[in-house]
Amino acid sequence: MSMHHTGTPGFIVVEGYDGSGKSTLLEGIRAGLPDRTFSLIGRKAGPRLADLAAVLEADERHAPESEMLVRLAVEFERTHLIEAAREEGDRVACDRGIVSAVSWFDYLGVARSPFSGLVDELEDYHRAALTLVCRADFDTCWERSSQRPPEAQSRKDRLGRAVNARYFEQYDANVVAYAASGADVVVIDTASQDIATATETAIAAITARSL
Repeated sequence: MSMHHTGTPGFIVVEGYDGSGKSTLLEGIRAGLPDRTFSLIGRKAGPRLADLAAVLEADERHAPESEMLVRLAVEFERTHLIEAAREEGDRVACDRGIVSAVSWFDYLGVARSPFSGLVDELEDYHRAALTLVCRADFDTCWERSSQRPPEAQSRKDRLGRAVNARYFEQYDANVVAYAASGADVVVIDTASQDIATATETAIAAITARSL
């Protein structure tokens, strides 16, 4: 499958480890940019994503390679949702993007090379995005995510602190690598800054790019 950009302005991706403040920042952006219709594209909700998400959140684990294929399938489905919203003239923001997706190769211990064609296509697509990275230290992230009610915790949350500490280091290394690749990445301190300041920084970056 070949994905083509529409020629309209790009889209926004908000990245960050679990508990880093992504959802809060996304709500701040939505409230602070009321001039256009706004589409927020997550990874689990909606008829095109719910069935795939249910596979990933099931207690029974699949083979790591199978799980990785489903995770990539989610990202390809999301590209179609992004394009549909862009064609409607919406401002589009995504909860997580390619950095989170490829981090699962590390979490699951799956080699990337057999999937390189799919990953390259997704990374190329995401070059149209401004990626805002919510940066918080692991202790802050874990304190926030571990205090969620049980029904709001992801399967990853339920793996515990030690596993998530390792995942955090792997995720952070992927953020650094993605920024070094020339992607448009803006890192926002969401640990020591209040939400108003973090939102101002995000909106300034979005406005500067006419998104």
